[in-house]
Amino acid sequence: MGGDASGSGNGEEITNVLLLGKTGVGKSALLNCLFGDSVVKSGSGAPVTTKGIHPQRPFKYGRMMIRIYDSWGLEPGDSDTWKSIIDREIGKTRTASVEEWFHTIIYCVDAQKSRLDDFEIKKIIRPLLNEGNQIVFVLTKADIAGERKLKAVREVITKEFPGVMIFPVGSVEARLRNGTVKKPEGREPLLRYFAVNLRRNLMNQFLRNSGDLAEKFVSSAHLRALETVKKELGLLGTASYRDRFRKFLEDAISREYQEASRALFGKMTLDLQKINRISSSVFENFRGEVISFDDAKLPALADANRVAGMFRSRDLLFLLLGGPGMLVLFIRNLFRTRHYLQEAEKLLGEADKRLLGESRRFLEAVREQEKSRSWDG
Repeated sequence: MGGDASGSGNGEEITNVLLLGKTGVGKSALLNCLFGDSVVKSGSGAPVTTKGIHPQRPFKYGRMMIRIYDSWGLEPGDSDTWKSIIDREIGKTRTASVEEWFHTIIYCVDAQKSRLDDFEIKKIIRPLLNEGNQIVFVLTKADIAGERKLKAVREVITKEFPGVMIFPVGSVEARLRNGTVKKPEGREPLLRYFAVNLRRNLMNQFLRNSGDLAEKFVSSAHLRALETVKKELGLLGTASYRDRFRKFLEDAISREYQEASRALFGKMTLDLQKINRISSSVFENFRGEVISFDDAKLPALADANRVAGMFRSRDLLFLLLGGPGMLVLFIRNLFRTRHYLQEAEKLLGEADKRLLGESRRFLEAVREQEKSRSWDG
């Protein structure tokens, strides 16, 4: 994500809002409405000229600083390119710091049209929701659409995406015939939604990101340990040196997975601390705690008894005999190296399950703790 997403320069936390929608839907007018000022030029069908996303300067709402990330207007013929750019930007944030996540995603729908195009539903919105993103729909131009059209477009959205939040917003200031000025409508409920749901959105993303992160950490530890084992075995299969290789295998597996567990749980704990800090900046009465993980509680990841079962003491005798015995051992090891690798894979698979299981228990404890919270924005 571009710009300074980690803070506003004066120590205040910032929530990041990604603004999506088709060209001409009224994103620029909505952006000006949220700012309460003309920060970008808007006009019928006027798209953002450069592809990608464009961070705006943050503005304050209550105790919260908000930064809007505008996106170039979506066109039917460019939906694949548009989706790949947005996916890439969202993907970057999943491994980034909490402060750089998109905390809320707005999808704008023109209330006057009373419909969603098929390409929006199938190529954009549904994939984003299926990937675990939180989307709030904003009905732009609601002030001139009329109640009938507003009701119709609500029905279209809720039929396709049951349970989503929908906010009608009239983004343009208008002077009526009697001379009075009609101010934009819907700004306050939408901004309050950002605040009240900020914590929920952050935690949903944390749980999703951490699950993906655990899979990556485990996969990386597995591959590193396996490569170390392969290198040690070599062509002759040094597993014949019984006790030395047994100890090596135990150490290699435990070392890689303990390192992965410390990095994984360290990252999750740090993310929780940052989420609590952001929450404290928005919710005056928020008091956050972080569930700690003690990696010392992880059982030994390499089972010595299982490792010992891979070896036979008579292998050493073949080495001592030399001559024909060495040739026999060499031939056997050409075949047995595969056996040792298969057994090592089994041990690594058990280590995978153990570390993934510990991470899931940790995340479930976080989820349960979160359910017990209650506060007012």
